[in-house]
Amino acid sequence: MMWRWLVTAALVGGSCCAGGLVLNGDAAEWSAEPSLGVKGEYNSNLLLVAGSQKPVYGHWVSPGIRFAGSTENLEVSGKAAADVVRYYGGRNQDLLNLYFPLSVKYGLARETFGFDGGFTRDNTLMGELLRTGVVLSFTQRNVWNLAPSWSHAFTERLSLQASYQYSKATYEDGARLGLVDYQVQTGSAGLAYQPTENDRVQVTGVYTNFSVSTASALRSHIVGAQVSWSHAFTETLTATVTGGPQLVSSSISAGPERLTDTQTLWVANANVRKQWDAGFAEVVVSREINPSGFGLLLKTERVGLNVSHSLTDRLTASVNAQVVLASSIASKAVPFTFPENRYINVTPRLTWKFNQWWSVDAAYTYGQREVESFGERAFGSATTVMLTYYPPKLSVGR
Repeated sequence: MMWRWLVTAALVGGSCCAGGLVLNGDAAEWSAEPSLGVKGEYNSNLLLVAGSQKPVYGHWVSPGIRFAGSTENLEVSGKAAADVVRYYGGRNQDLLNLYFPLSVKYGLARETFGFDGGFTRDNTLMGELLRTGVVLSFTQRNVWNLAPSWSHAFTERLSLQASYQYSKATYEDGARLGLVDYQVQTGSAGLAYQPTENDRVQVTGVYTNFSVSTASALRSHIVGAQVSWSHAFTETLTATVTGGPQLVSSSISAGPERLTDTQTLWVANANVRKQWDAGFAEVVVSREINPSGFGLLLKTERVGLNVSHSLTDRLTASVNAQVVLASSIASKAVPFTFPENRYINVTPRLTWKFNQWWSVDAAYTYGQREVESFGERAFGSATTVMLTYYPPKLSVGR
């Protein structure tokens, strides 16, 4: 019963937020797109642990609503959605996922103010696994994100950009499962220059503060610089390369003293995207620093591929695949380390919009996790089928 009240409140709140933000701003237009999905799942190894496992079955009910509004200067978009999940078979558990992302952009002649953020409630085998490549204990987590930004255009080609991001993650029953709550604060500022119509160069300085809520009071400070270059080879082929050094300083309490250690780590990201009339293909190669529920900073190296192609006007096929290597950042200040994990995920998907209001989505996911230092290897596969209903879009304009 409580779940029903929470879902109802989420949807009503999202609708009110959409209407209030847009109507009060004398928007030129506003819209709301509700949806309701029902999904069945079969998973051979839900927790991706080694050894023989009993299969798990699940059913999902996913109501949601997307909203958007705009004026001459203001753009607002967001979503209010939920997943009511029931697992049974090898594991009996009820879950409630919530999603409340919000994006606001306000532009003047030379100034642009932005905000991206919101609240997400999911579980550790969803967003955190895909981002870090590390399997944590299976529990739900709550994440708050707040990211205001500002940019000033000196000329049509040169601009100053600054942003701040605050993130806080908490875990249900985390102490028992060996997980710790953490928060991350990041500030950045830099210059962006567009020398040609097809090129864009950006130089950015970044500072990050990572801290956990444990007695050891682990804290990490990251100071770094990044250079980014984007180039459009053609109208359909683009590439972006970003990289730079990061100075990572970590400290931890050891009785009355604090142990401190500093090291340099290079991070980078390369993205190539090709589009065509019926779809796109994208390749991503990256090395990044991520926080984790283990209370450590992780070095995550990733190679990913996304391909989507419309076979017909109503049928779309896509494949998402990635290989991730993850390990803790070695530091003399931290007496414990996390061994290197290899995580492989491949998900082919078919989406058939057989009616104006209805669609069917069928997907198969293969997952593999390896920890060579422990001689541990785990495999799992999941098959899902989802039926989604899209009621008529609500739209009003001046």
